[in-house]
Amino acid sequence: LFPYTTLFRSNKIYTLVGLVLATLMMTSCLKDDDNDDNGSSFRDTAITGFTLGQLKVKRDTLTKSGKDSTFYAKYEAKNLRFYIDQAQGLVYNVDSLPYGTDVAHVLATITTKNSGIVTILSQQGDKQTYFSPNDSIDFTSPRSFRIYSNAQDTYRDYKISVNVHKQKGNVFSWASMQGNSNFGAFTAMKAVSTKDKIFVFGTDGTQTKGYVTAQNDGNHWALLSQSFSAQAYQSVLVKENKLFILDSGRILSSTDGNAWTQVGTNTNLKQLVAASSSELFALTTAGSLVRSQDNGATWNVETLDDNISLLPVSNINYVLLSNNGADDMSRVLLVGTTASGNKTVTWTRLSYKNRPTADDTWNYVENAATKFLLPAYRHLTVVNYDDAALAMGVDNSGKFGSMLLSRDAGIVWNSDKDFSYPLNVQPANTFTATVDADAYIWMISGSKVWRGRLNRVGWKLNQERAAE
Repeated sequence: LFPYTTLFRSNKIYTLVGLVLATLMMTSCLKDDDNDDNGSSFRDTAITGFTLGQLKVKRDTLTKSGKDSTFYAKYEAKNLRFYIDQAQGLVYNVDSLPYGTDVAHVLATITTKNSGIVTILSQQGDKQTYFSPNDSIDFTSPRSFRIYSNAQDTYRDYKISVNVHKQKGNVFSWASMQGNSNFGAFTAMKAVSTKDKIFVFGTDGTQTKGYVTAQNDGNHWALLSQSFSAQAYQSVLVKENKLFILDSGRILSSTDGNAWTQVGTNTNLKQLVAASSSELFALTTAGSLVRSQDNGATWNVETLDDNISLLPVSNINYVLLSNNGADDMSRVLLVGTTASGNKTVTWTRLSYKNRPTADDTWNYVENAATKFLLPAYRHLTVVNYDDAALAMGVDNSGKFGSMLLSRDAGIVWNSDKDFSYPLNVQPANTFTATVDADAYIWMISGSKVWRGRLNRVGWKLNQERAAE
């Protein structure tokens, strides 16, 4: 989000009258005795508005023969919002301009209080040039502006930055982390994340073990102090940044993966399958879907709008999606493979944060268009990413299948050219993935670990945090 450092100046340079320059060396101040009839001071000096004109953006394309080429597109930047920090004298855009935007030749409009006079300060000395909205300015680095009062005896300095993305938004940037040989011993595994930690739980066929790393690390994994039954890894999930696991009928919870507290017992449960902000969901040994509103202490059978035989029994994943911006309501998406092993199914349900007693029906998601169905990937993994459900896994050829996204709660699954696996990655005997609080996807294939993020998703997250 930082501008470039090349300098260019195209404004005409004028010499200010010596007497005026001497007077203008005073620091900015306000005097009440110089107010007009409306009570405003002609000595006030401030930028009250800053906008850009039409810009050019360099785009990549392919010729008819398939060769790489570029062209320049027009970009209307007049609606781009600039923040004015009057206390520090800063003007800048939080939402950076697209990658490839030419900011070396910019037409800008500056509005000042009481029509104050605007000059641009040279970065090589004390020279000033009068600002004109008809002269282009080089904003490849921050520029200093001086705003004079109408009385021409006070001024304020501002630094204006026009920020441009330094990365292409549609590029998935992956980093290979240090491998972990312990993961290679697993026959199956599952990754989850809390607000600042990444966990990998896996089975060697006899027991489930867990490992943890700090979100800002990824190269050093610590073995958790407690092990579980062989199939327990399937039931690991996160509710409100707390871990839950089903281990031989015991429902356990933990905040760090080491100290576990038993919160319930139910020998009829087969697997924990999903969580919302107020509920836990599980499959029973009889094949029904049940819900707990008290963190696993008690369970009630859920209502389905279709046959119970269509519930998933393996490769089970869930994502929690926002529901049209409603703070107290979200949508649970349950995805997995049926008992036949050759069909992936999706179920969905609304969940209410502030109404934990509210009941809602699970709806089976149907789609007659075969080409938009989610394939029965091996090691199917579905995560919440870019405000969508993102599915990954291994296809029938033994290679990673296309990353598929659903932005309509599991009805249609489409590939997106922006989403790609790490370069030259190969499937291993095990695969899992999770998403951390900074919108990075963590992929673990065998003993190898990658961390990656779509550039524009990172930008969006930074903008949202800056606005908070």
